[in-house]
Amino acid sequence: MDANAIELVCREVVELVTEYLDGTLPDRDRVRFDQHLATCPPCTAYLAQMKTTLALAAELGAAAGPADDEVRRQLGDMFGRWHAKQKP
Repeated sequence: MDANAIELVCREVVELVTEYLDGTLPDRDRVRFDQHLATCPPCTAYLAQMKTTLALAAELGAAAGPADDEVRRQLGDMFGRWHAKQKP
């Protein structure tokens, strides 16, 4: 890891997942994000779940409406609570 880079923690991954999926996360943060995923199965699972959720929502189209920031925030909060319970 680059000496100037600060390792991400799970909560930060949850907060950055939208930018990561949208491709708007700055390169330095994307590298840190990827490095975290390489060592954190729960965050890797969360990312996969978010991709699936967003794909399913897109399939529903206008009937479901777009996944807005509030929905994403709520999903992030739920994951954060679940992940906190998983730690010994």
